[in-house]
Amino acid sequence: MADESEEACLVNPKSPLNCGQMPYTDGINSASTTSSAAGSHSFPQAQATATTTTTTTTHHTGHNTTITANSYDINDDIILSQFHADAIKQAGCGKFQFIASIIVGLGLAGHVIQVYSIFYILPSAEVEYCILDDEKNWVSNITLLGIGCGSLFFSALASKNGRKRTLLTCLAISSVFSVIAAFMPAYGPFMMVRFCAAIGIGGAMPAAASYLCEITPLSSRARVIAFLCTIGISGGIFAGACAMVLIPLNGQQIVIENKKHFSAWHRYLLLVSIIPIISTILLFWVPESPRYLLANGNEVEALATYQQIYKTNRSRGGYALTELELPGVRARRVSTPSTVLASMVHNVYACCSTFVQLYNEKYGRTTYLLMATWFASVFVFHGLTIYISEYSKAFEANFYSRLTITYTNVTYRDENFRSLDNTIYDQCRFENCTFRRIFINHVLFNNSTFKYTEFSNVKTSRTEFRNSTLDDIKFIDTDVSAHNFIDCKINNTKIVRLNGSCDMDFDYNIFTSSVWKSNLGGLIPCILAILSVGEAIQRLGRAPVASCCFTIAMILCFVLGFVVQDEIVIWIGGCAQGFVLAGLTTLTLFVVETYTTVIRCTALGVFVCFSQIGALLGSGLYIHLPVVSTKVAATVSTIFMTIPFISSMVLKDPCLLV
Repeated sequence: MADESEEACLVNPKSPLNCGQMPYTDGINSASTTSSAAGSHSFPQAQATATTTTTTTTHHTGHNTTITANSYDINDDIILSQFHADAIKQAGCGKFQFIASIIVGLGLAGHVIQVYSIFYILPSAEVEYCILDDEKNWVSNITLLGIGCGSLFFSALASKNGRKRTLLTCLAISSVFSVIAAFMPAYGPFMMVRFCAAIGIGGAMPAAASYLCEITPLSSRARVIAFLCTIGISGGIFAGACAMVLIPLNGQQIVIENKKHFSAWHRYLLLVSIIPIISTILLFWVPESPRYLLANGNEVEALATYQQIYKTNRSRGGYALTELELPGVRARRVSTPSTVLASMVHNVYACCSTFVQLYNEKYGRTTYLLMATWFASVFVFHGLTIYISEYSKAFEANFYSRLTITYTNVTYRDENFRSLDNTIYDQCRFENCTFRRIFINHVLFNNSTFKYTEFSNVKTSRTEFRNSTLDDIKFIDTDVSAHNFIDCKINNTKIVRLNGSCDMDFDYNIFTSSVWKSNLGGLIPCILAILSVGEAIQRLGRAPVASCCFTIAMILCFVLGFVVQDEIVIWIGGCAQGFVLAGLTTLTLFVVETYTTVIRCTALGVFVCFSQIGALLGSGLYIHLPVVSTKVAATVSTIFMTIPFISSMVLKDPCLLV
């Protein structure tokens, strides 16, 4: 051979392609002519500029020589992309993609379940773990933080080790730790395990989107991605529906349920963890991405995958492509690390190099625009999820407060009280009364007098004794503590309670049904918007559809500031969230088709990470916004939505090669 350091593995394929800028029969840009035993072949210069792309997969040639597809120029990638486009088009779209979308979509549903389950388990966890107010937000934030970290780490692995293997790893980690979380007895271990489960599920999104695009023909790719995201969003509905059946809907039931060894919310976490477990098991059925196999020199395995897709989709005929038409990349002999330490350093360098490529001259501008878009979009999406939930609960709380009953100058003697709820006692007297085995919820004793009264086995919530006098009173096995007494005169009063009791004043009015209603009002528009956008992408293009979605979302955020009715706020906010998510679905497809095979998973991982940073900051801001009026939340949302709107206007549709 003319050059001992390089061995050509290309075979001239026979099928021309119409997609892209040049057919893969044009060959690659070769600086020198490569000879073989059969003679020599010269390849015309390709239209693209030669640049280096890094992978690290090794394979063996027919001469038993180990070679490494460690570097091939951009022309090689174009050849493989165009060959893959032709091959997957012949394999078709049908039953295989439908089944694969469901399997992978169940994994994404686990991602959504991780986020939305927090809304329903938080009150129960608050009681069992005695979580303080400044610790509650971290129950949800730890999940967002884990997803962000996992998306960065596993996306780099997906570029190096394959889509299927990474998906299996991510979902297996998430499944195991989700099950373990259901058995955690304390706040600290629970948070640690939830963080590990979130790390696992965080890597699923980049690998899943890349995988589905790489096994689907161009003509059907937008619909398949829309279907994938729809299944993922359905996980939020599944999480809410299970919560409404399994988890107590009010604080009194939670306190009673908490006495059990394995309470309802633990069983709930165990049930919803079934989704990623099912996805993990079913993933063994699907093959590795053929596009990844081609990029890493495994052409024969890629051909077997094309044949499997073809046989699943079509009952008759045979697959046209054969091994003779497989395009090989130019494989180069590269010295491989001889020690474990050197191998680790080499792998770390290979992973880091994929991140560096995102910010080179070719991709840098697009990367920064998409980072800003993902950050701002999820900032608004997650922020509105939090805000609308709090707004709905505040609306219910306001209605509850209007039903308050007030008693003034009433004397109670020898009374045995059975229940107290949403009541004010002003200047009342209680003599020789008994409060036994009851819940006292949102009750105010103002300027009242208690004599020879007993409180036994009483649980209180938002209950105060204000400017009152207590003489010869017994508090036995209650949760009453110093914070319940404000400017009171207490004489000869005995308080007997179990050691280790939590002094947290838990609010029994958790309004779980309002949370479910607000989440459902956001998720249903998301599903409808994503399904509709799948067809629009195919007809109008990626960037224009994304721009249209973000424009509509921005307008709806502005309109949100002019409505006050609970149901209208939920549905307008939900529609805004739906178009935000539809825009991100469009950009997910845009990313897969813009970045090359070896860095597209890494790119998606970076964007998912920035989206979780946006979610963290958004939840921290929106939860403190006033719920008396929606104007502030609407203004903040509208301002931030201008970022994805402008970015999507600047972006241009990529050359559709995958």
